[in-house]
Amino acid sequence: MRLHPLRTVTVLALILIAGCSSSSKSASTSSSAVVAESSLPTSAETFTLSSPDMQSGGAMPVAFTCDGESQSPSLTWTPGPEGTVEYAIAMHHVPGPGDTHWYWVVYNIPSTTYSIPAGGPAPGTLGTNSVNGELAYAPPCSKGLGEKIYTYTVYALSAAPTFPTDSQVSRDVLLDAINSTTLSSASFDVSYERS
Repeated sequence: MRLHPLRTVTVLALILIAGCSSSSKSASTSSSAVVAESSLPTSAETFTLSSPDMQSGGAMPVAFTCDGESQSPSLTWTPGPEGTVEYAIAMHHVPGPGDTHWYWVVYNIPSTTYSIPAGGPAPGTLGTNSVNGELAYAPPCSKGLGEKIYTYTVYALSAAPTFPTDSQVSRDVLLDAINSTTLSSASFDVSYERS
């Protein structure tokens, strides 16, 4: 039996459409799988730092400044990535280009520690601050006008930091020492304006 030319074209068109549809469905499924896989969080994305005393992007309570009780705030973080053996914390402020003030440096924090209480002893070793050079938390006490931004950062480390002999552990010294052993870090900013 001989097919009419128009019917032959219609049959071929239907076969082509069915094939494209199947291909398209397969490509769509494959694309969805790639998107789903790429949207999975990595360990770095799940490492976070927060404080029950203040909100990221919010104001620093006066209690943690020299206008209040001058106490260190409480901090809480999620467990670091696999391979974390300890944590370090730093708090700093950048008043202008090329200038950094730091108020708190803590290192040798055990890997099983996920918080520091407000005003309490730090569960690690204290470094210096740039306000008075002491091994202690220095409350913000800026004399300049306007709102200042302060950054708290926790670092998940794959090894304990080693420092040059007899060095005072400032923020810069700490950052140099942990440069190659930082698995992940998490930060948040708060602001304070003296009245």
